[in-house]
Amino acid sequence: MLVKILIVEDESLVAMDMSDMLMRIGYEVLPAAYSYDEAVAALEVYRPDLVLMDIQLGTGRNGLDLAQLVREKYNKPFIFITSHSDRSTVSQAAALKPNGYLVKPFGQEDLYTCIEIALANFVESPNASATMPPQWQIDASVFVKTDTKYIKLNISDIHYLESDGNYIHIVTDKAKHIIRSSFRDFLPNLPADFFMQIHKSYVIHLQKVESLSHTEVTVGKATIPLSRNYKDDLFEKIRRIQ
Repeated sequence: MLVKILIVEDESLVAMDMSDMLMRIGYEVLPAAYSYDEAVAALEVYRPDLVLMDIQLGTGRNGLDLAQLVREKYNKPFIFITSHSDRSTVSQAAALKPNGYLVKPFGQEDLYTCIEIALANFVESPNASATMPPQWQIDASVFVKTDTKYIKLNISDIHYLESDGNYIHIVTDKAKHIIRSSFRDFLPNLPADFFMQIHKSYVIHLQKVESLSHTEVTVGKATIPLSRNYKDDLFEKIRRIQ
């Protein structure tokens, strides 16, 4: 059975381009919605398996409003698509716990990777919520796609993540897994209360920290550089979780 995907995008040419890419990959593409109201109607009629939504939808209610509705009423995974990657936009989007985040322009391979990760990590539940308590999240698991299969990883086993171009190295206490993704796309799958970026190339599990200084952090047996831009936030967060 094909995965049904709804595109919510106010620019028709962009929506058509995404639709073409999705059909080439092999998904079932539903008629696109160009506004919040059209998206709500489409959700009721088609019941998509996943929603790709632009954050900006012209005038009126935007993709942030729609994301909250999708999460609370329909309990389906959604991926934000935007031309903006500034801190303010990312912060607003991250607060809604999207299952993925794509910055325009992006290619077919990026779109496919983001969708597959979102679908693999999403577990539908009548009681699912974007505001599940941290203890539930830290006891949970994520599925990561390697070259040939999906591998289940307990979130509590992850020590840190290292970005390497278009790939992420996920380091646990037992192994290292390599996936094709970016921090922007993958981090929404992890509980923000326990994971934090401390360098452009590193995200750490805060409860795995053994020691830290003003320039580096020891996580397990690894010594990881600490960027000056993240230092104050890290020290503050460490104090809060003790």
